[in-house]
Amino acid sequence: MAHRHTDVGFTLIEMIGVLAVIAILVALLLPKVFEIIADSKTRTLVSAVKTYKTAIVDYYADVGSILPLDAGGTPTTQNSGDSADVESLGARLTLEKADPLNTGTNSWVKFRGPYLANFSTEVPPGIGADVFMPARDPVAYGTATTATNRGYDFNDDGNSDIPTDAYVVFLRFRSVGQKDFERVDNILDAGIGSTDVERQLRGQVKYDTATNRMRIYLTHQ
Repeated sequence: MAHRHTDVGFTLIEMIGVLAVIAILVALLLPKVFEIIADSKTRTLVSAVKTYKTAIVDYYADVGSILPLDAGGTPTTQNSGDSADVESLGARLTLEKADPLNTGTNSWVKFRGPYLANFSTEVPPGIGADVFMPARDPVAYGTATTATNRGYDFNDDGNSDIPTDAYVVFLRFRSVGQKDFERVDNILDAGIGSTDVERQLRGQVKYDTATNRMRIYLTHQ
């Protein structure tokens, strides 16, 4: 007696139906996945900013300045903020007390580094193509803040609140998308600025839409 062959596999129509359902689910979930990733990068950056601020406070407590020490041990402004420059603040914060740069006649007596585990211009924390930590003089007090000047407005009036005779340390990021800026701004500058332009120019976080560069205030002295 012959046995009938029973086909228990998927038909072509059923396969198309399954693939269509999968495609719909992917379309619904993918934006959420990207949003979760973006939020995670934002949290990484915000956490790094807090870590950098703490490191500078500890450094200041020992050295008495927020400026990086030059080869002779004198606090000196440093414009590039590139970690590849051994006299940048980012590089000095990660320096070991026993490093050859801090021995002999150039010994920095009160220096007790490292104050920061890592700072690399080429590896920004979460967002951007790179990150720099300049330590410079600010614009004059009361100067209107722009996306590129060294002024930071904390009382939301459009003008810099950093004293003219002070020094300011900030972060500068390249290749930051506007959505990423907005995520960071919503955390660090919540409630500052009532329009898009004001939010881009006021508070701790500033953004240049022309170059996709973001600046974040760390501290001043």
